[in-house]
Amino acid sequence: MTNNNNDESGEKLIPWQPTTVLKGERGFDYTIEEVLRHNDYFKITIKDLHGNALDILYDDPDNICPLEYYVWGFMYHTELGSLSRSFEQDENQTINKDTICLYKVEHSDFIKEFNHNPVANKELYPTLEHHLFMTGDEMVEVLSNYEPRFVERKGED
Repeated sequence: MTNNNNDESGEKLIPWQPTTVLKGERGFDYTIEEVLRHNDYFKITIKDLHGNALDILYDDPDNICPLEYYVWGFMYHTELGSLSRSFEQDENQTINKDTICLYKVEHSDFIKEFNHNPVANKELYPTLEHHLFMTGDEMVEVLSNYEPRFVERKGED
């Protein structure tokens, strides 16, 4: 992976905060509790230290995914510190430092892998996005041409 801020072909992480249910200040304040590939959906569950949970649900309610799966692809990684990625933040974008920050990946190498597929590629499906969910030492990456639903569950605290 490229880590060069001047290279437009290098991957860039764009902050994405569609929810604020999870509370914490650092990646280690969150855990990936579950990654589930089901025949009817793909789900990632992240929890915080206060018992709050977030289900990230790819279930394609509008049937827009051109494939027979609910996501185009996904990867799970451990040891986040071993990966090199450049971060980009829109100066107009406000980041809430008290909750988890999710990311969308621009210039994605993962998406580039699909661009050789004549049936499913970014040119045919320009809404294809690379979503990145990470904690202090784990990450899940998802390719999808629609945004997931976010189901918030508040803890007892």
